[in-house]
Amino acid sequence: MDLGIKELELSIPPLVGYQYLAYPLCTVLTRNEALPWFYSNFIHLYCHQDIDGEGASRSVPMTFYGEDFIRCPWLITQKLEREYVLDSSPGITEFLRNSIRSNYTVSLYVNEFYIPRRRVYQQTHYAHDILVYGYDDTRRTFLVLGYDEEMQFQKTVVPYHEMEQGFQNLEWTDNYKEQIYLYKFNKTGSYRLDAAFIKESLEEYMAGSNISLRDRGTADPLEAAFGINVYEALIRNMPVLVRKRDIRPIHILWEHKKLMGLRIHYLCNQGLLSPDLADCFRPVEEQAYALRHLLMKYALTGDDTLLKQGLGEMTHIMESEKRILGTVITALDPRVVSRYP
Repeated sequence: MDLGIKELELSIPPLVGYQYLAYPLCTVLTRNEALPWFYSNFIHLYCHQDIDGEGASRSVPMTFYGEDFIRCPWLITQKLEREYVLDSSPGITEFLRNSIRSNYTVSLYVNEFYIPRRRVYQQTHYAHDILVYGYDDTRRTFLVLGYDEEMQFQKTVVPYHEMEQGFQNLEWTDNYKEQIYLYKFNKTGSYRLDAAFIKESLEEYMAGSNISLRDRGTADPLEAAFGINVYEALIRNMPVLVRKRDIRPIHILWEHKKLMGLRIHYLCNQGLLSPDLADCFRPVEEQAYALRHLLMKYALTGDDTLLKQGLGEMTHIMESEKRILGTVITALDPRVVSRYP
């Protein structure tokens, strides 16, 4: 093989709680022209009503709804089955090198028992997805992105032979997915900022509308809490979550508030909102971040006073968000919005 080094450009997104969202965004957000699409989306949330139930066990307890990267105007996506690569003669190393040479990052499941800088390395067979974005033939290593042994979203390296082992030995693990995704920025993409759509989405969020109903032509609607109603579902399920030491929903809640603040700031910069509102959402983001740490502490200590405090804080955050988003929706003047796109 031709020796060489190649590293594709990445942009670490503000959403990294779930890697299936983070990995494509790492490519999409490398160019500022994708920002109008980004800020017109990622508004909706849903949470399972019963996090101990069967439906939640087959999915994630709470996440963003409606983001379809196959249809993203700024992304070229290829989707393959794992057997396609397993059955091909070049193997996974050549497949990854060829994909990167063609400017595709690759998201795939591996057995992290074989992947250095992971919590289960050489200890437990465990399937998880990683993003491969570069290679170094001299050192015979791949450049990868994912959560390291300290649960930090970091760039690390994986030797070729360990990547091969991790890819080939998934049968030792549970809950892996067959699909391999390849992502490349679409330079011919086009999307104008859709302020009217943003206003409509914010109104649906505030109303707790079950927007999965609009997709029932291709998927069964979700029986879940949507939008502002996720708070009630989280409060009801919090004892279960902390018993499992699962703070993922609280992390996603914080990421949603962080992104909402970024969105409002962006709309101010675009002249769609008054500059006076640029930082209006910061208190909600800060409160959600503090709640995340509070419930992490409760999960470790089991101190019920912390749980009671956390549930009270969640209600306070919900009320603050309702008030501020109500102001933002009203401030998105229909006469101004109608000029966009």
